[in-house]
Amino acid sequence: MNNLKIFFVLIFTFNMSAAPEGAFNTLMVKAKDVNAYVDYMKSNTGPFEAIGADMAGVCVTRSGNDYKGQMFVWNAFPSVEKALAASDLYDPMNTSDDFNKLRKVMYSATFKPVKDFDLKPGSERLWRLKINNLPAYVKKVTQLEKAINDAGHEMRIGVFTPIAGGKEETGMYHVRAISNSAAESGAVLDDYYAGAAWGRIWQESLKYVDEVVTDTMEKCEIIYTAN
Repeated sequence: MNNLKIFFVLIFTFNMSAAPEGAFNTLMVKAKDVNAYVDYMKSNTGPFEAIGADMAGVCVTRSGNDYKGQMFVWNAFPSVEKALAASDLYDPMNTSDDFNKLRKVMYSATFKPVKDFDLKPGSERLWRLKINNLPAYVKKVTQLEKAINDAGHEMRIGVFTPIAGGKEETGMYHVRAISNSAAESGAVLDDYYAGAAWGRIWQESLKYVDEVVTDTMEKCEIIYTAN
């Protein structure tokens, strides 16, 4: 009950008018052959068109895997309304044999960004976090993003809250630190471990984090854009 109270307090104390537009539907899958699955979706964009996605892409887990073939497909929409309406237009749990031969569906979830970020996929470190003060955390990582970029890096940080995430996502936030390449992600870490001044901001942000649930590295790309 206490956790539920905290959840509602965070919702109503966060200034939702400051949240950026848009939402993402995600489908977490276990791919039998990641490359074959991605190539098939690139050549068969009908499902993306049918649900009215503005953009679609994939994120493949490269490190910290829970299982072989761990990845997810994402669809970007201009609003939560459009994202949730898409579930009435296409059911990924009940699809063609061609899709079923290529992957096993694990679960799906919708995510709402609560911090402005540039949708430019690349090498992405994803933390699933339990956060005790969302507005303060978002403010701090916004400062962190600026400081990292002012130091000569190119990094984008996104913070996302799940909607109908089930047991896998409920009560957690996704935080993504996105670089253009894995090497650039590593360069940021090298800078941090060498004692970069912006590291202090990262340390300060941790007081708003109660638990790091998972920590993974992903390779993400766009595979579809609406005309």
